[in-house]
Amino acid sequence: MSGDIIGRKVSISIGGTVVATARTKSLTINNTSINVTADDDAGIQALLAEMGEKAVSTSVDGMRLLADTTLLELSLSSTPSAEIVLTYEGGYTLTGTFFQDSYSEALAYNDAVTFSSSYSSSGAMVKANI
Repeated sequence: MSGDIIGRKVSISIGGTVVATARTKSLTINNTSINVTADDDAGIQALLAEMGEKAVSTSVDGMRLLADTTLLELSLSSTPSAEIVLTYEGGYTLTGTFFQDSYSEALAYNDAVTFSSSYSSSGAMVKANI
């Protein structure tokens, strides 16, 4: 069925802790092609069937609670890598090790403190049905 899951039914766990204040999660999977076009291809691109590199990235945006310092502590760590699990409720999980590329907070005068964080994969992601 098309459109059978909504964003709030996808949770993100980082280092075993569900980021309960997450509002937006994203997942991007990039497969880098290998161009093998030669003179005799008449100017038509030719690609190997095998990819050169797979890169997965994910990001999370939400509201920062004072007691929840999971992402802040990871960003301050000298080894900002953690296991990330995206759980698609009633369907499957995607699990992998990710490096925290960035973390930022927005500290508006009269509003909730918000955060944004992005991650790049290190190794393969595993999909498992739940």
